[in-house]
Amino acid sequence: MTKTVFIEGLRLHLRCGVYSEERAMGVQVKVDVRVTSEAFVDYQKLYAVLLDIAGKSTFTYIEDFAERVIEEVRRRWKPSAVEVVVSKLSVPFQHSFESAGVKLRWSGGGASL
Repeated sequence: MTKTVFIEGLRLHLRCGVYSEERAMGVQVKVDVRVTSEAFVDYQKLYAVLLDIAGKSTFTYIEDFAERVIEEVRRRWKPSAVEVVVSKLSVPFQHSFESAGVKLRWSGGGASL
């Protein structure tokens, strides 16, 4: 039996951006994570992983943050699939829209890094 554990709508302050001002000041992002695994994945520990990565690193691209999350989830739980969606809620464009972001999905049957 496979199980999918997820966190949706986690709002984080992430030091991320192409512009140095964004990296220095940070931006607001919304993160959704889904982890599919035969093993038990504690969503409280998954939450702690997200906070840890967001709090300790600076990223140029939100894809870099999502990749780091996937790497850490794979290392800890050996899942069969991981999906991370990161939506940047503050974007430096003149016209208004809700968010812009990326979705990364890894699947590989629990293979190690």
